[in-house]
Amino acid sequence: MILLGSLLPAVGLAFAIHAWPVEYTTTFVYERPLMESEYNVLLRRFYSSENLDKIVSRLREKGITEYAAKLENTETEQALERLIRFSVSPAYPTRLQSTDPTTSEDISKFKAQLLSIEIVGDSKDDMAAVSEAITTNFENVLPIYDIRNDLKESIRDIEELAAEIADSRFSMTVELQKEKTRLEKLSSLAKAPSETAQSNVVLQFTEVAESREFLPLPLQRDAVQSKIIDLQETLSSDEEMYSHYLKVLTLNGRLLSEIEGSLLVYYTVPEFLSFLNEQLQACDENVMIDYLKSYIRKTRGLTLVNTHAGEQPIVYPVPKHVVKRGVLALIVFLMIMTFIAVVLEYGQERRQHLGPQSDSPASGG
Repeated sequence: MILLGSLLPAVGLAFAIHAWPVEYTTTFVYERPLMESEYNVLLRRFYSSENLDKIVSRLREKGITEYAAKLENTETEQALERLIRFSVSPAYPTRLQSTDPTTSEDISKFKAQLLSIEIVGDSKDDMAAVSEAITTNFENVLPIYDIRNDLKESIRDIEELAAEIADSRFSMTVELQKEKTRLEKLSSLAKAPSETAQSNVVLQFTEVAESREFLPLPLQRDAVQSKIIDLQETLSSDEEMYSHYLKVLTLNGRLLSEIEGSLLVYYTVPEFLSFLNEQLQACDENVMIDYLKSYIRKTRGLTLVNTHAGEQPIVYPVPKHVVKRGVLALIVFLMIMTFIAVVLEYGQERRQHLGPQSDSPASGG
């Protein structure tokens, strides 16, 4: 009983493992420095339902319905990680219970240098198409979220700059009017002889703007005129800058609308770059053309960051470890059957021991 109860299940399990379909895996490596917080955000975005739906639809377009069904039917992140796993190198340090703020800050700033994506599948023939769909999503679809966040941050910063100009415009206008009034009064006080008189007195001040009331009247007028010119030029440049900020806000708002309207569909960075080129062709202002060219170069940089090393990663079969698991199963079943045999033997001996006692006549009476 011990022999059969141990050997047969172990052989059956080893045969089942051997007959189970072979799994294949391939790994893609990206040279992308990431802090732990950035890595966690990346995982949440990739494993989000809307992003997985994009991968599933892409796989169905390629005719890979079995793998698409596996992704679609997974209900937990652990199940997803059996199909698509992310890892970083070097690994992030463990956060220990430390009260030292310097240590905690160093851990927070630590960056992993390599990001790996391991893809697991059942069909070796489909691994190339599955890998292409997943890596294309990671390289050209997932950066759309970074582009959206960058646009939102840019819009917020430009709105703050435009608000600062609008806030300072009133104060500078009041100051300009004040200086003009001062110039008019100084001109009314000036007399013809004093305007043409030459003075041999040389005055030196550390801050002329704060000490100009001590200057001779003609020099005071020059200082006020210089101040008026400075305010006028500042207002003029601020007005030009404010107009530029409004145009950039309009453009960024249009770009953000393009992104927001495409988040739920399969929209890639190359498609967004094509849209940017269309905007560039329609632009007729040199300043905005320069801004768009700079933004296009910045957007292209995102695709370079997400370029994996190697063009054709090798597809490896996942080892089944049939012998190792079979021996382990044999040991486990041997222990179980030995325990059962001991219990059965003990029960049999107990029944044999109680048997003669039950046949003896009852005492007393």
